[in-house]
Amino acid sequence: MSALFGVGGGLVMVPFVVIVLGRSQHVAEGTSLLVIVPTAIVGVVSHVRNGYVFFRHAALVGAGGMAGAWAGAEAALRFDADALTKIFAVFVLVMGLRTADQGGGALRAAQAASVAEGP
Repeated sequence: MSALFGVGGGLVMVPFVVIVLGRSQHVAEGTSLLVIVPTAIVGVVSHVRNGYVFFRHAALVGAGGMAGAWAGAEAALRFDADALTKIFAVFVLVMGLRTADQGGGALRAAQAASVAEGP
């Protein structure tokens, strides 16, 4: 489902592991990171088959992503599980509001274009 909306699977998986499975935020984040590997491979294969992967950009962004993942994991491990859960909740809320705002802007632009075209 995350690929459909273009969001990371952790946005769905982390709350599921915490709320439904009753695990700590640390376990949820670690589990989510591991699950990304096989699911990302499947998604990449589909995109490569359709010509939607530019490998040079992927390598550059991937190198930065690896550094960011290491730094983020080290930072996350310094917080207790309750604080980390609250930080994640704020992140999800901010991203949700941002996405809703962008979607509303696109909808307003489409409506304005439709009105400008006339009947």
